[in-house]
Amino acid sequence: MMTAVLGLASAGCIASHNLAEGELTRYTSAQADTADLGPYYRPSVGGRRLPGKWVVRRHPSLIWATISLVRAGDRLKAEPEEIELAVSLAHATALANVLADARLALQDVADISEMDREADRKRWARGVAAALVRVEAVARRVTTHEPDAPTAKGEEPLGMAAGPMLEMVAGYLNERSGGHLLGDLALEDLGRARALLVQAVLRLGFAAAGRRLPDDLRDAIQTPLRDAENLKDAVEPLAEMLLARVVEAPPEEAGSGLSGTLRTVLTYAPKALLAVEKLARQWDRVEALEFEFHRKDEHPVVVVTVRVQPGQEVRLDDLILFQPAIVFRGASRIVVQPKLPGTGETVVAFEPVGDGAVDLRFEGVAYGLARLLVMPLASGALREVRVFAKTRQEGDQIINVALLMEAAGEKGDPRRLLHFQDVRHKRLLRGPFELRSVVEGKEQVFNYLTPDRRYTFRRVKTPQDR
Repeated sequence: MMTAVLGLASAGCIASHNLAEGELTRYTSAQADTADLGPYYRPSVGGRRLPGKWVVRRHPSLIWATISLVRAGDRLKAEPEEIELAVSLAHATALANVLADARLALQDVADISEMDREADRKRWARGVAAALVRVEAVARRVTTHEPDAPTAKGEEPLGMAAGPMLEMVAGYLNERSGGHLLGDLALEDLGRARALLVQAVLRLGFAAAGRRLPDDLRDAIQTPLRDAENLKDAVEPLAEMLLARVVEAPPEEAGSGLSGTLRTVLTYAPKALLAVEKLARQWDRVEALEFEFHRKDEHPVVVVTVRVQPGQEVRLDDLILFQPAIVFRGASRIVVQPKLPGTGETVVAFEPVGDGAVDLRFEGVAYGLARLLVMPLASGALREVRVFAKTRQEGDQIINVALLMEAAGEKGDPRRLLHFQDVRHKRLLRGPFELRSVVEGKEQVFNYLTPDRRYTFRRVKTPQDR
């Protein structure tokens, strides 16, 4: 980033313009309505309703937390409306490692979703096989009810903390996918991490290939995965099996929209898992995390309350490229509303609770140089993030992110807006034996708005610039 900042400063690439009266108000009016979210909404998987509220508290005792987690697993079978878990620091570290592997597995599938040529089938099969091996490693850390199954390095399954959390995440993702992700999962498989994860990877992988998942494939794959002593040796046999089955699998039904629905999961799920993983790695600074599920305008809404210990800070860094640090103090409420009516944006609202705060901080040498040489960046309270993404094989693929904040220590109007837009111009290349999408150009725009000025940097890249 420092190179980019110096390049911008030396080239004089930043343009600035006066804002018209009321223009900033139009851009920064909060879009999220978090006042009335209604009662809890309870996602359902395999015929079982999951809790509408989850409370995860830090507990200093490993033994007490272990007992709490075992009891929570039993309580989930009774379909409570709310559930509370106690998680020790050791459990939280194991949970973070489990979430990291689950996130990487989803990224493996996301990578293969870009493959659109017949020649890529072998890469597709190996990518899905690699993802399955990753989730098997996760299952071995989480599993407690299969005493004859190998665990990671022969250790106690501290990752059992991830079991209930994976159920919660799976329920939400299944809801976002319209029930397609785990829709045919049997009730007896709901509490089995291996079944949940294998089903999710296969569904997403076959959707990426535009094929229907064979009914018997999950069971056929789980056994060799479970019995493998060395998971690395399982990749090639799994890839061969997948390659044979995807060739035989019928194409997705025309107009079903299944591939698009499931691919959407791949755009946000890895980032969501990364955020929870980062919180888990700072568990010694956290008092509790609370997750609530609601439903508004026919779309699921997630509310996360982060409670940080007095005098401590919890940070979310590097979720996206060049992202300023997001810092939590005290208690804060985060409301995530996908597909906001009228705009189609996903809106994330940040609300302090009591003396709590969520700050957006431009830290480090690079941002210091940007502030000095390029634009007057100011740290302050983060109020809202808006994300709009439009993916397609032909035409413009757009990612639009806007951050609304209030600058700290500034005289006058504290409102600020940081905006980033990435546009990829694509077209379909048709050949006698292939149909693939080609990126013909890229355009990126950065805007920073103060009450009276807009600072803009625009970068255009063509295929000749490679």
